[in-house]
Amino acid sequence: MFMNRLKYLIVTLILIFLAIGAVVLIHELTITADNTTAVVQEMKSLNRWETASFTIEKVIDTGTNGNVFQQFLFGNRILLVAHGEVIAGFDLSKFSKNDIAITGSSITITLSSPVILSSSIDNSKTEVYDRNQGLLVPFNNNLETEALASAQSTIKAAACQEGILNNASANAKSQLTSILSSFNFTHITINIPQGHC
Repeated sequence: MFMNRLKYLIVTLILIFLAIGAVVLIHELTITADNTTAVVQEMKSLNRWETASFTIEKVIDTGTNGNVFQQFLFGNRILLVAHGEVIAGFDLSKFSKNDIAITGSSITITLSSPVILSSSIDNSKTEVYDRNQGLLVPFNNNLETEALASAQSTIKAAACQEGILNNASANAKSQLTSILSSFNFTHITINIPQGHC
């Protein structure tokens, strides 16, 4: 009788531990499956290839102009140093098998023109150095917003002037040539039209 109760108790404890283990295992499996699904969705939505990045600092001085008296009463100026990043590369959403031609050990790839993929201001590194506001001017937060918008377009223009699209093309050719030569292609041609900002 005692042995039967002991066996029953041991079997019950084993079943409880198995049930707890199954619940923990199922919970961990669910979390892992959710994370995997999120990563796959993110990878599917990317259709761009970043090949050049410029980090630029630009001094922005904007606001009203006038003589000392006008500025004292009605002036509204801001001086800030904007820190931004411009990324250039290729939109691969229209790239297809028709853009690749292989003949023996020769390959020709035609990409679209490089484009500016993003231009952003890093607010943590952007600093306001001077803010002057006349006595009769209501406080205007929009001036800082306008200065940041001006900074973003100025930073993009500076990256274009410094040749970011040419860098993007050169980097793409270099990277593709390196990759394709590892597949034993001996004659590699990469056609990239000139990009325009």
